[in-house]
Amino acid sequence: MKAEKIKEIKKLLATPKNIVIVPHRNPDGDAIGSSLALYNYLRNNHYVTVVAPNDYPDFLKWMPFSDDVKLFDKQNKQSKKALEGASIVFLLDFNALHRIGEDMQKTVEQFKGTFIMIDHHQQPDTSITDYIYSDASICSTCQMVYHFLEMLDDVNKIDADIASCLYAGIVTDTGSFRFPSTTS
Repeated sequence: MKAEKIKEIKKLLATPKNIVIVPHRNPDGDAIGSSLALYNYLRNNHYVTVVAPNDYPDFLKWMPFSDDVKLFDKQNKQSKKALEGASIVFLLDFNALHRIGEDMQKTVEQFKGTFIMIDHHQQPDTSITDYIYSDASICSTCQMVYHFLEMLDDVNKIDADIASCLYAGIVTDTGSFRFPSTTS
């Protein structure tokens, strides 16, 4: 991500905002890990809600603040209210809105604020986002969230909860560091 875009995002995040974080449908460890890591980072200065399209596996529910995740398909009114009140929506671990499911896509498409996409999949839909950090050579969105915090000069704000979420996503998306996308 270019330095000028990071400066713009820093300016956006300089004052308290209502922020929603959205992972993809049928969220995996990388989607939930990156969402909860970013949630933990942002929640000290902002009003933040993670809205997942649907539920995620029980084996991921140990992550810090996983009880705070709203499920669009089960908590529709709360989820829509969060999206309607948001000024920033982060799109994490997916490259196109169809990846969040038709019902949620319709709601998200009505959002008039700022979209920020962080994703490691190929061919991101750049027409849906104001800011995009995309790199298909990176092993996971969790690794990208770490780099994003690095670009914001906020690595020092990574606590044990954030680190746990990032680690969980990296481990699941690299097959416990066995896949070719893994680097030393």
